[in-house]
Amino acid sequence: MASKPRIITVDPAWNISRIVSSAINLLDRSVIQVDVPDANDALEELERGCNLVVSAFEIDDDMKGFEFALRVKKQSPETSVIILGDLDDPDDMDEETALDSPFVYLSRPFDMQKLLRVLVAGLEGHDAMMSALNAPAGGQNGMTPADLGPVPTLDVNRAQQIVDSLLTELGAMAIIFASRAGEVILERGAVGYIDREALTQALLPIIMTNINVKDLVGGQINTVQFYDGEDYDIFVLSVGLHHFMCMMFDGQQGARQFGLVNRFGRRAVEDMIALLGANAFFIQPPAQPEPREEKRRPAKRATQEKEAVTLEKAHLTDNIEEEVDEPEPEIQLDPIQDLDLDLLFDDQMDTNSMDDLFDPEKLEELAKESTQQTGKFIDRDQARQLGIVD
Repeated sequence: MASKPRIITVDPAWNISRIVSSAINLLDRSVIQVDVPDANDALEELERGCNLVVSAFEIDDDMKGFEFALRVKKQSPETSVIILGDLDDPDDMDEETALDSPFVYLSRPFDMQKLLRVLVAGLEGHDAMMSALNAPAGGQNGMTPADLGPVPTLDVNRAQQIVDSLLTELGAMAIIFASRAGEVILERGAVGYIDREALTQALLPIIMTNINVKDLVGGQINTVQFYDGEDYDIFVLSVGLHHFMCMMFDGQQGARQFGLVNRFGRRAVEDMIALLGANAFFIQPPAQPEPREEKRRPAKRATQEKEAVTLEKAHLTDNIEEEVDEPEPEIQLDPIQDLDLDLLFDDQMDTNSMDDLFDPEKLEELAKESTQQTGKFIDRDQARQLGIVD
């Protein structure tokens, strides 16, 4: 079974030990960390073997961090060395020293993404550590925030409960929860002291850096970034690959909050990730527009030359006879010869019977018989129209 890598921190103020332990916890790495206050104790511990030494820039009145680094490399050439500067220490080493130095120097405010890369690579060796130091921040894979697809949504009410609880546990001035699109989703506490929109826009590059570091260290990475200023100290915790939380402290107190941020902040991040589900670490590339199919135009048919047809002009006559429809000829029947009108009537029908036919009483009886047969009655007007009554 391979032994765990060993890290030695050297700092009389014990600040380096807290920074390294917090970073190792966020990386979820298993290491053996030994914290010592001075150079002599560190060199004695170095005899037991060590993969990485992390030292302060000012160790004591007689020795600087880069002098100690030279002694470490002389005693153990395979050991990597990182020097972390304080606020009063130089921002950068001179170019000649930086090129030939056997150590890596990082000054405050720390770029935690770079620090995490250097720590992981330093456990593997000096060359790997220098490559991680010089790697461009973000965009290594050519991706942009727009290439990550839509930002996952979450229950804002439940997220607010998590943020409010974290604000109380940390005693922070304010907490801002934002997305990689630069949208401020939640802001709790005294957020008016800082331009939150400008802050979130400035922190957006960490999204791309998280993706690159994720591929380097493996697994679902959780990161912390610390900005140590005179007025304010700000911690930035990633929440998956699409969101992050900013915790703002007073400039004199933030550096002492690494332990609380690591404990309560990580728990809040886990709760937020539980709300997001698998989407927290899922990258959905935007849909590529389907290539438009060009409509094929039908081939032009070969035109054949045709002989021009000359049309003659029509000559109109001055006298135009209008066609008139002639009426159909009337049909005339031949007269009937020897017409006998007596044949139209019965010989026995006399005048009295004709009178009886129009007798009112007779007509009344006929009407009653008709009504009984049809089941319908007629009124006076209908009778008058039928000629039954006057």
